[in-house]
Amino acid sequence: MSVLTVVSCSTTETGTAVKAADDGGAVVALMDTGGYATAAGPPFGAAGDDVAKQNVMEAHRLAEYTVGPWEVDLALTALPSALEAARVAPIITVDDLRRGQIIPAPLIDIAAARGVLGGFTTLRIAPAATGQQRSLQTVILRFPAPQDAAGAAADMVSAVPPELGVPPGPPQPVANNPDVTALTFKLPDASTRVIGISARAQFLVFQSARVEDGFLGTSADLLVDGASSKQANRLDQFSPTAPDKLAALPMDPTGSLLARTLWSLDGSGPVMYGVWSPQAWLHFELDPIATAALFKTAGVDAVSQRLTTVYQAGNADGATRLADGLTEQIAALPQVAKTAGVQGLPSATCFKSADGLPATSPMSWQRTQWVAKCVGHVDRYTYTAFSADPVDARRQMAAQYRILAGE
Repeated sequence: MSVLTVVSCSTTETGTAVKAADDGGAVVALMDTGGYATAAGPPFGAAGDDVAKQNVMEAHRLAEYTVGPWEVDLALTALPSALEAARVAPIITVDDLRRGQIIPAPLIDIAAARGVLGGFTTLRIAPAATGQQRSLQTVILRFPAPQDAAGAAADMVSAVPPELGVPPGPPQPVANNPDVTALTFKLPDASTRVIGISARAQFLVFQSARVEDGFLGTSADLLVDGASSKQANRLDQFSPTAPDKLAALPMDPTGSLLARTLWSLDGSGPVMYGVWSPQAWLHFELDPIATAALFKTAGVDAVSQRLTTVYQAGNADGATRLADGLTEQIAALPQVAKTAGVQGLPSATCFKSADGLPATSPMSWQRTQWVAKCVGHVDRYTYTAFSADPVDARRQMAAQYRILAGE
């Protein structure tokens, strides 16, 4: 999965920051920020003529209208493994589809031939405690025109390859969504896979559900049927950006939040780099259902991701509530223990996980399977940092505090 480097920054850049009204007893003199910036970088402009940037920003907009699997089945809340992290991400290029194996290879070739422009993909699985193993993935691909999406959908239905050596059954319309064509696999591991493919305006919708067979619980065809209904309604509410307006899409709709979000020393970031609406950001959260409730209570109106994640709440009280909620979610994870906090920053809480990945792993993998993670808040902002090195995570937290607090 490609990572778009939106801007290159160094620790010498300066910018404006608003003095925090609530510093939680912070003492800047005690903070260790390492080599990280302690002031905001320059503001971001529009996407301009860079097609990759245009695709990123349209993917961010599309994500808000992509139905999360948990909206179809309340049990589908767990993020996939690190190896499947690319299946929860913006799609910027055809190469992203290939590297992430987001859809089967023959279907990627069809999308490329039809001129796919980008899109968004999301995936969740049911936690083991649910009792019935199941997963649901939705991929939305954007094409130049409705006829391109319709042609790609028709071609894909005929090209879906076997899975685990099992070919799909004959194409059938989905029960309550006759515009969606479904293909069913009865797999040798006692599970059923159903793939649904449809076109809606200039978009192609690919949905894949896999469910462990059983007498109780749900079924793969019911998941695809439910997801299809919700996704069709959601896409009908989405207004794609006209081609001649893509260059004007702002890289930071808030105007300043991205510039005030800490960046890595080499300018790299995970695939969800950028500013997202709260609804769109839920695709990347540990518990999207619980976090959606936290967002509502806290009045979150934007989430920014560079190296750290910054949540912009309605006020300082909302930021505190959000930080407390995120901290509780992390503390409840298995193999996770609370560790020493950040010197000079008593409002921060840090954790260490026994299941974390090393620093050599892709950053997007480390973000979900971290060694160290911290949560903090200042004024109307909640922020988190992750790293394979606990010392580095604490330095990030100190630097991010100083950027947001203007200290």
